[in-house]
Amino acid sequence: MTTLFPLDPGFTTPEMAEIWTAAARTGAILEFEAALASSLGEAGLAPVEEAEAVALACARPLQRPEEVLASTWESGTPLIAVMDELRDRLTAEQARWVHYGATTQDAIDTAQMLQAARGLDLLEASLTRIADSMMRLMEANRRQPQMGRTFLQLARPTTVGMRVALWLEPVLRHIEGLRAARSSLALQLGGPVGNRAELGPEADQVVRAVARRLGLDSPLVSWHADRSRMWRLVDAVEHPIRSTAKVAMDIALLAQSDVAELTVRGGGSSSMAGKQNPLDAIRALAAADACSAAAGMISRGRPHELDRGIGSWHVEWLALPLLFQTAAAGFQALERLLGSVVVQPESMASRVPAQEEAVGESVEGQIDGVIDLYRRVVGR
Repeated sequence: MTTLFPLDPGFTTPEMAEIWTAAARTGAILEFEAALASSLGEAGLAPVEEAEAVALACARPLQRPEEVLASTWESGTPLIAVMDELRDRLTAEQARWVHYGATTQDAIDTAQMLQAARGLDLLEASLTRIADSMMRLMEANRRQPQMGRTFLQLARPTTVGMRVALWLEPVLRHIEGLRAARSSLALQLGGPVGNRAELGPEADQVVRAVARRLGLDSPLVSWHADRSRMWRLVDAVEHPIRSTAKVAMDIALLAQSDVAELTVRGGGSSSMAGKQNPLDAIRALAAADACSAAAGMISRGRPHELDRGIGSWHVEWLALPLLFQTAAAGFQALERLLGSVVVQPESMASRVPAQEEAVGESVEGQIDGVIDLYRRVVGR
């Protein structure tokens, strides 16, 4: 596996990093170009045999993907290098249909949507495993008394099961959010100024055909300078990482050595033998901070000027891979953290007044409601 700018392994996972390698990024561009060529033939804009020759040429990966991406900052677009290599594989008659009716942003935005689709699948799988772990923890400890804390001070009794239910319910909502984001990922195809003029009367037919081939939504108009689709995607990834960070923080607080209501897998200290630092919680929180920063580069960045953003679009090339990789790292860290949690009833009992151990039936009803939601969302 090679990447142009490899991340610290704590801020990604091997599976998610693979989606954003130079080879994967240029491969997704080739997927767009292949679908476009085949759709031009289907619509009668290009001779079918020549269009299919282009699609076949796109099936082979580029020889030097890192160099193709780096060429962006010499020529202004990686598509020149992509097209040059494709044309070397084709006759002159075939090559005229490479990238026909499209522009650089069409290829890059669509490629990112294809990569995002794969990334969302990984994130959903990870978040589902988190939900499974929470479900087991909640059911095993649903009646275990524990003191609630407000403003970090002892308050009134609750149960471990109720505390975990409060973690699990938003996680389940976020799984639904990831699925909705996955189903709404859209093709980008507008041509030089976003009006699809080069495709003529067949523009709508071509757009629908390309979207169908790539498994993407077919938009009414291009979204070159309207980044609201990208903002919704960013929110769908950032919101669950913020919720999982809250869980990591709660567990770290309850696992403090002078609280010890939970114990977790510990990391070592270079200067204090035997000290058990909450390694997975640390990683989950750091990854969440990095993920929110990456999200901000997109959703809180400058508006895109007129028909193409000046730099405000280009920063997405950095931020979107960071968003997905740091989210994957945060989810993985929480998976490991939850897998190591051990509840300590004795420590909890020492803080719960004997006369207040019983918690009302409303707690049981809320837990049952979350279990029902889990079954609907996760399907088991």
